[in-house]
Amino acid sequence: RVSCRLPPIRLLVQIHRIFWEDGIISGYRHPKSSALDCILSSFQMTNETVNIWTHFLPTW
Repeated sequence: RVSCRLPPIRLLVQIHRIFWEDGIISGYRHPKSSALDCILSSFQMTNETVNIWTHFLPTW
């Protein structure tokens, strides 16, 4: 059975500095997230959500 529970997202201060991106303060996934976790995280509200969807929809 597959769980569709949204994966936990992390704040900037909760991840290692090598993964920091300029301007992104929340919405980081664990570096070893599964593909399903990555897909599900695109439905969580973070400061990158709009950026993801405005690039994904025109591409699709």
